[in-house]
Amino acid sequence: MKKTILLVFIAITFLLQDASAKKIALVIGIDKYVPDTPTGETLTWRNLNGAVRDANAMSNVLKCKYQFDVIKVLDTPEETTTKGLKEAFKWLQDNTKANDIVFFYYAGHGSQVENSRHFEADKTQECIVPSDAYKGKQNYILDTELNAFLLSLTNKKAMVTAIFDSCHSGSVSRNAITAETPATRSLNHKFPDIKTSVPKTIPPATRGALIISAAQNNETASETVNTEGLPQGAFTDAFLQAINASPSVENVATLEKRIRSLLRFNGKVQTPTFEGQEDRMNKALFGENVSSSDNPLLFVEKVNSSSGEIKLLGGAALKINKGTTLKNDKGIELEISSLDGMTGSYAKVTSGSLSSIKEGDAFEVKVWAHANHPNLVVYASKSSLSDIQITSIGHDLQSLNSSSFKIIKPWEVGTHTLAFNESTAQWVVSNTCGQQKVIPNPTPAVVKKAVTGLTCEGNSNVKLFVNLPLSSGKYKMLDDEFGESATKLSKSSIEASYILGGFYEDGKLKYAWTLQSANAQSEETRTLPTYADPVNVNSQSFKFNLTDQAQKIGALKKWMTLRSPASMAFPYKLCLQDLDNGSIIDGGKIYEGQNMRLAFKKDPALFARWKKRNMFLYVFMIDDDGEMQLLLPFDFSDNKSDNILQGYEKDVVPVDLEGNYIEFTVEGTGVDKMFVLASEEAIPNPEQLFNINGVRSTRSGVGGDPLVNLLNSINTNTRGLSMKERKVKAVWSISSTTFESSLRQ
Repeated sequence: MKKTILLVFIAITFLLQDASAKKIALVIGIDKYVPDTPTGETLTWRNLNGAVRDANAMSNVLKCKYQFDVIKVLDTPEETTTKGLKEAFKWLQDNTKANDIVFFYYAGHGSQVENSRHFEADKTQECIVPSDAYKGKQNYILDTELNAFLLSLTNKKAMVTAIFDSCHSGSVSRNAITAETPATRSLNHKFPDIKTSVPKTIPPATRGALIISAAQNNETASETVNTEGLPQGAFTDAFLQAINASPSVENVATLEKRIRSLLRFNGKVQTPTFEGQEDRMNKALFGENVSSSDNPLLFVEKVNSSSGEIKLLGGAALKINKGTTLKNDKGIELEISSLDGMTGSYAKVTSGSLSSIKEGDAFEVKVWAHANHPNLVVYASKSSLSDIQITSIGHDLQSLNSSSFKIIKPWEVGTHTLAFNESTAQWVVSNTCGQQKVIPNPTPAVVKKAVTGLTCEGNSNVKLFVNLPLSSGKYKMLDDEFGESATKLSKSSIEASYILGGFYEDGKLKYAWTLQSANAQSEETRTLPTYADPVNVNSQSFKFNLTDQAQKIGALKKWMTLRSPASMAFPYKLCLQDLDNGSIIDGGKIYEGQNMRLAFKKDPALFARWKKRNMFLYVFMIDDDGEMQLLLPFDFSDNKSDNILQGYEKDVVPVDLEGNYIEFTVEGTGVDKMFVLASEEAIPNPEQLFNINGVRSTRSGVGGDPLVNLLNSINTNTRGLSMKERKVKAVWSISSTTFESSLRQ
């Protein structure tokens, strides 16, 4: 009998909806796969033990915690046949309207179907397995069919969430369900080759859906024994624990980390994959708007009561440093004692009780970096003058502008500088020859006389930068803000990478971070932006904009100066392949009009020592406007090295976004640094981590960045990431290549 549960809507929803909008769910659980009557099949079919329990537990949560209006549950062999599932899909499609909150859940077997004509390297498609799959033929539902089903819901403008607690591998056989040998939700069978061309489709996650899988496509999804001693899906068990320990409107990115920490604590090597765009990941599970801190949360993976050490999910990829301090809602404080690769770290309690901490607890970053290890050091001069007085000085000095005497901006190359000496409270004029002159006050006449008296040989025209200081009030605002950040506001300009330059423009006093010329010569940080967008001193977001820009630059600088562990060097670096003549460019100059393809190039010496681990690859780019962009994976594409590097047989392998190469024609000028990060553990939410807006709003050149334009036009199939439990230091490696595009002479 169909079990359709109609619920009375008794609570105010967290998402503003039309009066007719509803919450509707389709929940499927399949335990029974072995037919009652033996068949001629040679397959060894195995039943599951916890999938039906998963489905019913999920239904109860939807009913009690999230107040769904309509829940259809299918959990008997008669209901969960291929025909039954497809009829249920149509039921959900027919009953979904615009603005509805729609939830789809599947717990059961997952498998693979061989497809020799598939564009993906592994030549397989994933599928879910109905209860009548033992009948053979094509009694399964392919990933392409599921994709079309979910897209039909997003096309109706519904808010869609889908969870699959099943395995996407066909290589693991079933075992009896015990705590030591849990069942896995896959079959010991790969279905026959269907030899069918597969059109590339739009991932539902790029259309607003949230797609959650219990494991990556080449991992097993285990069953476990829950706290009541009953069999249940390991993912669903962790999922239910996580949502019961969190508020109804916790954002998805936070929920993902909480679930991962619980799975790892329970010893499960599978890692759930969460596919959703940034705005979706920042909302609650069913799309409700939430408010959250800008600081990330780290989750407790393991507590070692004997050593007092705490293992955390969250590491270098989150820009965490040794010395970073964390705090939870109980007031317990931790300090990071060491990092474990890109995704893990260890901490000690500095305030509070270790016994009060348990696995899955969340800690928020309180202070980003130890005072001796900031990501970025900056300098800003201050004075006792008010903003009005400083603005007046800038305005008056504009009268000096002429054909031979020009007032320039902080990032322009000049012949002279007028600056305020904070320690002596005096104004000083200096030139590029090292000469200086103290002046009593910066009136136009006094400044002009001092400048013309300090002219270097060969400098007939004056280019004067007037560096206006901050008022004491504005300086204190910045100092307070940087106090708990990864940016250090230094008292000395000598140790600073960036100087805050004040200047007058268009009737306004503005300030801009400017790279010191000495730092601009460093090869490793050559792509750092020479300056950031100026900020109006009277802007309501003055403090936020300046601190945000400094934090972004510091994050970029950290990536640029990051060094791989001595024991690990991934043997592939990025290069460009000239499509016109086939030549390989390892870095340096490239020229306008060249047709390029981004590729991986093998380093033979490193390759000879490499152990051929299957790594997760992340390719990202930092340009000289301070913009950071993830190139691989793109739209949740596959990023495992075994597939991406095609078995490691070739010396040069194109960066392949599942059938799409990154090809472009060089336009304009600029400097781009491209990175390949190889990690044995997947990095959660890389789309959020590696996509950062620049600190400068315009880029030199014509027609914008061709890579950005190219990537915006690419769609790839929905795939996933993976992370596995590690008991030793995580393996990772990073390398970079710099390309400078120039106009042909």
